Amino acid sequence: MSDYNFEEEEFEASFNGHTLWRIVGLTRTHWVLVLGFLVAIGGVAIIEGYMNFLHAQIIDEGIIAGDKERLRELAIWYSSLMVFFSLLVFAFIYFAGKLSHSVQYDIRRNLFNHLQTLSLKYYSKTPVGWIISRVTSDSERIAELISWGFLDITWGIMNMITAIIFMSIINWQLTLVVLPLIPLLWWVSVWFKSRILVHYRVSRKFNSKITGSYNEMITGVRVIKALNREESSMKEFGELSREMYTASYRAAWFSALFLP
Repeated sequence: MSDYNFEEEEFEASFNGHTLWRIVGLTRTHWVLVLGFLVAIGGVAIIEGYMNFLHAQIIDEGIIAGDKERLRELAIWYSSLMVFFSLLVFAFIYFAGKLSHSVQYDIRRNLFNHLQTLSLKYYSKTPVGWIISRVTSDSERIAELISWGFLDITWGIMNMITAIIFMSIINWQLTLVVLPLIPLLWWVSVWFKSRILVHYRVSRKFNSKITGSYNEMITGVRVIKALNREESSMKEFGELSREMYTASYRAAWFSALFLP
């Protein structure tokens, strides 16, 4: 009953360009979905940046100036823009969701086909629960990274570019004061990324061990009961659960601290 203690390969390397390129390669057969959600999220970011500029126009040219005709024109334009904005939000959520499930299906299908080619020796030394965790849970995480992760990156880049453009139009002197903060924000992001990545890797590792333990205990329940090992098995499972909770909590704490 100790198969779940199987030690998997340690991954200490940082997330690099080679890894990113391999992940992006999973989207080759779904390039239409990728293009769709990139265009949609780019449009959302541009409109969000323009909205701040439009708010300034409504206040300065409409409300403060007391120009009712100009205020009416801006209100109509604002309403039309919000309708288009809503359609783009629907589009990027649809494309990202469809891309996530399509990539997830491809990964799981390829993994299942690959498992059929492995030798009996591999299955004799590798816990079934660990395999299940990799095929199901980890494939889901990769698919989410491809869809929602790249979506966040695209939105962030486009949002910063449009924000800088409209800030420069409104007040270029104040924009020059704000720009030096970008390198500092980049450094903070890298610092948090290195720590969040470590804790999430530990969390995923314990998730695999828990799945392996869960599988072994269910399939070997007759042996556990015959040897009166219920309490011991519960204790072992509880220790793994606590370790995963600790790692997940630390990762979530760093993420919650970073995102605001």
